[in-house]
Amino acid sequence: MIRDRRAEDLDRLCDVLGELNDHVAVLAGRRPRDWLQEVDAERSWVFDQAPVHVAPTRNVVGHIQIYHPPDSPWVRDVVAQINGRPGDLLVIGRLFVKPVRHDYGIARYLLKESVKLIQTRGRVPVMSPDDLAFVPPALCAKLGFQELRTGDGALGALIRTE
Repeated sequence: MIRDRRAEDLDRLCDVLGELNDHVAVLAGRRPRDWLQEVDAERSWVFDQAPVHVAPTRNVVGHIQIYHPPDSPWVRDVVAQINGRPGDLLVIGRLFVKPVRHDYGIARYLLKESVKLIQTRGRVPVMSPDDLAFVPPALCAKLGFQELRTGDGALGALIRTE
């Protein structure tokens, strides 16, 4: 089940992050707890494998955040390419799932629910390029996300235009 992240989930999420490939590159020298809390997220959700009536548990295996876009070059590139404003966007980031059976399905569920929330607010879902290493590219494509190029031609954020 998806539920709001609680302070008591942070230790477990830090453990999950440590199990992921590329976590050192994504964290870029930051402590996992700091990385999880550094954005002022509108939503921070976890996927808890416990039954709905038993929460919270130590069975937290996934995480996702939805937040307002930062003032950064990749956001300016997205805004320019869609002829919009930063306020038109909501960012999906810090999506990761413990490498367990059904991890792809858990990531898909977290991502689909995030997109649904963003679209009900009339915003455009964008995935931060800063932590895409944890997200299967095929999943993003399957859910309608497209890669945008930055001003220098490098791959940047993923945007959902459907």
